[in-house]
Amino acid sequence: MKHPISIFMMDVTNSSKNWDEITSYLGEVEGFVKRWTRGLPHAQVRHRLGDEIVGLFDHYSTAYTVAFYISQIWKYKEQPPYFGITFGTVDTSLQQIDLDKWNHPLMRQARLANEKIKHSSQRSSMLLLPGEASIEDTSLEMANLLLSYQHKFMSDQTSLQQLISRLYAILDEQKAIARLVNKSPSTISSHYKKGNCEIILNTLYTLQETLDKLETKSFGNQPHNITKELTQTIKNELYKNIDAIISI
Repeated sequence: MKHPISIFMMDVTNSSKNWDEITSYLGEVEGFVKRWTRGLPHAQVRHRLGDEIVGLFDHYSTAYTVAFYISQIWKYKEQPPYFGITFGTVDTSLQQIDLDKWNHPLMRQARLANEKIKHSSQRSSMLLLPGEASIEDTSLEMANLLLSYQHKFMSDQTSLQQLISRLYAILDEQKAIARLVNKSPSTISSHYKKGNCEIILNTLYTLQETLDKLETKSFGNQPHNITKELTQTIKNELYKNIDAIISI
């Protein structure tokens, strides 16, 4: 039986500078992701090889969704994570996969995407490579163009704009955000616009929809509701620790 999956390989920029702190923090991130994806039938995440996290998940859009929220809450701003992402089909029973030994072509594609970022002169935070030749090149070109713009807008934000963007990704409610950060709603609105928060979030939703449609085309299923449920689960989990999120 064929299964739609997605994979990310995450590394950390300049992780050798404070490797012990980064290693400890990656253990925390692994725990976050396990809680976020506990509702999926098959999800694996593994911190390994020092500064690397590998995630394997049900459905095409899951790896990107998880990567986006990791990037939002990442606390070492001078050492951002970057993600090589792929998606496709496997015949293997997912619960039997050993991430430390599994050398499927999709794993190699995720690593290739990660290496492309690592060796790029203009490093982005994410790169998406198709796991199967049948995926339309134009869809992936557009997806990676959107990812590059999303990265650019996030990189250009001030610290306050980053905070507001992060809180919108969790709450999506201006008055609630204003109360949390002790600012007026008009101030929140102004920084929301100046920080291109709407574009950043719309890019998230557009890429989720694109990947869901590609999965539907391949499998005839409807993963959209699962993507919405996953996103809401992540928001709920982050809201439980909203004070820590604000202080990042």
